[in-house]
Amino acid sequence: MWTVGSLISFLGLLQILPYYVSAQGTLPCVNPLGANGICINIKQCQPLLQILQAQRPETIDFLRASVCGFEGNDPRVCCPNNDNDTDNKEVKNTSYGPLQPPNCGTSHGEHDRIVGGIPATLGSWPWITALGYRNKKNQDIPRFLCGGTLISTRHVVTAGHCVYQRNNLFMARLGELDLNSTTDGADPIDILIENKILHPQYNPTSYTNDIAIIRLAEDIPFSRNIHPICLPVIEPLINSNFENIFPFIAGWGSVYFNGPTSSRLLELQIPVVKQDICKDSFKSFTNAVIDNRIICAGFARGGKDACQGDSGGPLMTPYNKSYYLIGVVSYGYRCAEPGYPGVYTKVSSFLDFIIENLI
Repeated sequence: MWTVGSLISFLGLLQILPYYVSAQGTLPCVNPLGANGICINIKQCQPLLQILQAQRPETIDFLRASVCGFEGNDPRVCCPNNDNDTDNKEVKNTSYGPLQPPNCGTSHGEHDRIVGGIPATLGSWPWITALGYRNKKNQDIPRFLCGGTLISTRHVVTAGHCVYQRNNLFMARLGELDLNSTTDGADPIDILIENKILHPQYNPTSYTNDIAIIRLAEDIPFSRNIHPICLPVIEPLINSNFENIFPFIAGWGSVYFNGPTSSRLLELQIPVVKQDICKDSFKSFTNAVIDNRIICAGFARGGKDACQGDSGGPLMTPYNKSYYLIGVVSYGYRCAEPGYPGVYTKVSSFLDFIIENLI
């Protein structure tokens, strides 16, 4: 149950809130994940109370953002509906996040407008993950065929098609810059994969619900070059269509269709394409589903896009100086083909799936 030490620690966090609200009754509220709840004493909210007692550093911002008032000296929190008697499984679901700035989204690169694919600098995208598949010719040397994005000390988001029927996916590399160099200044770490969680409604024909969570075999220590990205759990990102913005992509994918992959991490900035234009582009593809679960992005003239090896990698945008994961590279027609934008799984449409699997 509640301990004095835990309560004092939690109240210490509240001192840096911009304002306090005194609330009475069980008022409706919306928690940091966008879920409806009621504002009650934290002692009555078992999910958040147990998260507090676990005292994991990465949940501090989530707890702070959940405060909706006070009851005497006790904080009131936005407790998810129907979760007052939640079991341990539900509590574990939020024990790894979602993280909030400054515990996520910090880039050490300069990202002025990038008009073409250029080599990334060390620390620019510290959440970028290279996914390694067993090499039939040499079991000791992985083939890096997909990308991913670190979102906690233990979890990576990638595309569903990167894990679907891929039993040879066995490891992840973090903190890398040049896959073929040991003199690039990077000090990457290789971590075995403990579990691969494919979205239960993933469709390998239409690529709908093309998202998966990878649980690493151990917690990852964060550093300047290994740091998670933020999930879009805040307004205005959680409900945005992201039109009229220029997000970033990065990866080690092919530099052209069916071409060789790049050993050096490349970065690119591309425009989001309006959904009606994207639908028109793919109207001749009977299996393509263009709806609110995806984001389309790319130049109408083609020439710059994510390619095969970038599958599962991030579509990222800055907000208040922190970077957020808004999309996951899913599919496209060939690579940077004029008139065909790239299709990205829209992360904000799958937050429930992601958060439920942060265990």
